[in-house]
Amino acid sequence: MNNFRNPKIWITTAICLVLLALGISSIKPDIITLKVNLLVIGSIIGIGGFSLACNQRLHENNSDMTLGLTTFGLSLTFFISSLSMDQSWDSMILASSIFTYVTFFLGIFFLLPVVAKKTAAICFVLFHFAGIVTAVTSIEPPNAPASWVATNLWAYYFRHYLTFTYLNNAYHFYSPEPGPPVLLWSKIQYDDGSFRWFKIPNRSESPIQMHYQRMLSITESTNVASNNSPENWEEKLQRRNLSGLAHQPQITPLNRSMSQSYMFKEPAEYSKKTLAAYALYLTKKFAHPPEKPNISIDNIKIYRVTHAIITPAEMSRGEDALDPTLYLPYFMGSFDKNGKLIDPNDPFLYFLLPITRSTNPNEPTVSINSLNIHAGDVKIVPEKEGGKP
Repeated sequence: MNNFRNPKIWITTAICLVLLALGISSIKPDIITLKVNLLVIGSIIGIGGFSLACNQRLHENNSDMTLGLTTFGLSLTFFISSLSMDQSWDSMILASSIFTYVTFFLGIFFLLPVVAKKTAAICFVLFHFAGIVTAVTSIEPPNAPASWVATNLWAYYFRHYLTFTYLNNAYHFYSPEPGPPVLLWSKIQYDDGSFRWFKIPNRSESPIQMHYQRMLSITESTNVASNNSPENWEEKLQRRNLSGLAHQPQITPLNRSMSQSYMFKEPAEYSKKTLAAYALYLTKKFAHPPEKPNISIDNIKIYRVTHAIITPAEMSRGEDALDPTLYLPYFMGSFDKNGKLIDPNDPFLYFLLPITRSTNPNEPTVSINSLNIHAGDVKIVPEKEGGKP
């Protein structure tokens, strides 16, 4: 076998390249371009060596030992790569860590005897489909509790795997009935007072329907609720309502007869990090207003909006599925240009900003949009300009 077709040489070369990148990261961390090139080239060569070893195992009947050692070498390549990256490269570090674990266990799998391989493969398939069954049956059906067995199996054995493979959402969404979709509406405010709205998903900007559906997975990632009850709930609710009444124009206060889970939706830590990452993405995508490269972002207000689904009875009455009052906006916070939450003690943070109909019988079609008022899109016009004082 010539050296070019020797997967061990490929893997050894890959490990040397990422080790060189690790050394550069320790000695000269500012040389980013060279480090990135070494990591990319090293990863490509490592994957190429693994692919070559798999091809030789299938067609040339090479030993499992060679394939297993090559896979362990690829795992080491990814591990060193994750150590070489800056802490701000969190997504790449996470991806490298996942590849490290996957290739490590693949290496063990390749070294197992044939019977053990078949047993392990069958066990994994059974585990996978058992997890899907718990994802479906752990949701409460209409007018009945969920299965105690399925709920506990999901919580203690399958939850993390299903979350990692993103299988929870798909099977929860259609079991037993589709839930309301979650949207993200973001107001990007610039230093000169100008602003723009960016809303996802957006049917008009999706080239195909599948793109629209995939965008929903981003918004659903921000919809993981915290299991912790808010501290000093009565004080928190009173502070929110008083701030709404003090706001000009006033923001609709929340009725205490509403359930706490309806009025207040604090996301879990995972969703908070997703929101911060999304805010940072927006600062890169919309860093400046159109044709104003010298103007920077001041802040970004993000609202998680639940779009309630009308019932068949409402549809039969001819009611509009896109009626504004069906949108339930929750304020997720204001973020600075670095994607950091500006005020964790904001009185409106994680609270509902309802869109309601006017109580004036002479204006039944006029809605009171607390979201637009909170975002600053609705202002009181001075009396001298023809508005209310």
